Formats: sequence, structure tokens, C-alpha cells
Amino acid sequence: MGTPSIAHYGTTLMEDMPPEGTAYADHPKEGDLADTLQFLDLFGFKPLIENMYEGLGRQFIWSRGNQDDADYVEKDTFTSFTAGERPKTDMPRIGDTFFRMSHADPVGIYQTLKDKGLISHIGNPDHEAAFLAGDADRVIYMGPDKQRYELCATLPTIAANHIVYICTDPDELDATLADFEAEFGLSPAGTEDFYGYATAHLLTREDPGITIALITPVEGTSLEPRWTDDIFKEAGYSHYRLGSPNMAHTESVTRQAFPKGGDVAFVYFRESYLELVQVEDAAAVAAE
Repeated sequence: MGTPSIAHYGTTLMEDMPPEGTAYADHPKEGDLADTLQFLDLFGFKPLIENMYEGLGRQFIWSRGNQDDADYVEKDTFTSFTAGERPKTDMPRIGDTFFRMSHADPVGIYQTLKDKGLISHIGNPDHEAAFLAGDADRVIYMGPDKQRYELCATLPTIAANHIVYICTDPDELDATLADFEAEFGLSPAGTEDFYGYATAHLLTREDPGITIALITPVEGTSLEPRWTDDIFKEAGYSHYRLGSPNMAHTESVTRQAFPKGGDVAFVYFRESYLELVQVEDAAAVAAE
């Protein structure tokens, strides 16, 4: 069986290169990296894989639960020795991504993370107050890895727990929706308000479960241009895994970001950096 199309979220962090002669695995975990791993630990994640890339950075993949769970998720924390802070803007940039990570006790974990100074709320403070009071069912925040997240209670299906929100240029919305539908077998699922400052255009697939939400700003607001396409250059740069029913064709309409590793292609698709994999045929898998 190939690499599965599961909830696998990734973010680039800044980290200084270890001193010459130091084994990367033995180098202390400090700063944003230490805070991110503490954040994941409190959220219920456990270490899964570590990779050390000479001259590039370090990779720490943690997971929560079992792959059969509706709320299973992996978080890929990749440190880059060449990453830097992008210029600050009032609004998100095209291509910025929010990852939904649900939790059995969303208010409790949110308060814990806030009390430890690991996260900061994004948006209207009244919405955060409503969430903490139990009057709103979800909230968005910035993690210690400079990744944007959405938090809600654990939901019964993978497609409901596994949502990737992508800030999308309104002028490219129709074409982007069409490309996601065509390449990944996603179906339109309507629109919804995104915290008062954007509209989320939903595409969903039940097996393997995922929802892609392309968010466009409401009238009177706008997105900033993307700063860079270089995943090694920008702290907070996001990537995620997505399976295609016809990976070979999807590869042909994307741009390579990094050399292919085994059965995973690292590509730019529209405004997303993807770990592209082949969706396994359910009947064939069942017959194995």
C-alpha cells in the first residue's frame, strides 16, 4: 500500500544551523521549535518520525490517534536554516492556509494553550469571548509555528475534521475551484461565512475524507500578494498532503517544488504546496 491520503499538515519554522560538528539530532530544541512541540504535546500528539537534512533543516512529524480515527492528524514541523520572517501585513496573503484541528475539549485546550502563551487569537475579540463562553462552536488562532489554525469539537467524519482553508485570489476563484474538482475528485458543498471577513467556498470528498475551503475576502477587504514560493525561505509557510485519483496526470499540471521521494511528489498546485499522493482504490485495498 502506498503513502495514504490523510490529514497531514506541515509548516516551516526558522532555526539557526547547529554548530559545525554537532549531530543535528542532538542539537537542542529551542525557541519556536520548543514551543511548537509543547503545543503539539498538549494537544495530544506523540512523536512519529524525525529526519535530519544536512545543510537544510530538521523535520519532526508528530501524530495524534490512529489512522482509522475520524480525527487522526499528523503535524509536520520542518525547520529551515535559511527561513526568515516575511513583512507583516494587516490581512492574510494569497496562499495562506488555516488548518482545522479538532479536539474533544476545545474550550479547555484553547484556554490551556492561551494560558501558556503558546497561541494568539485571530480576528474579532468578541468571537473569542463567545467561544470561551460556549456561544460559538469554533475559533481561529495563530500557533507558535506561525501557522493559522481553526479549533472546534471533534466531529464524526474525517471530512469534517480534516479541513484546509486556503486564502484565494477572487479573480482566480472559479478556475481554482474547477481545478480542485477535476484533479482530486472533490464535490461542491456550498459556501459559509468565515469569521465575518471572508467567504469559504467548500469542496469535499468523503473517501479519503477531506474538505478544501477556498476563502475569499468580503467586499471592502483584500488579500495581500504571496511573499515567496520558497518553502525553505518563509517562516510559517504551509503545506499539506492531498491524494489524487490520477496522480500522474495531476503531476503533469503542477510545478515541482522538491525532488520526488518514493511515491510522494512535492508540487505547487494553484496556491498550495502539496505532498501529492495516489488515492488507493478502495476495492483493491479491501481485496489485499
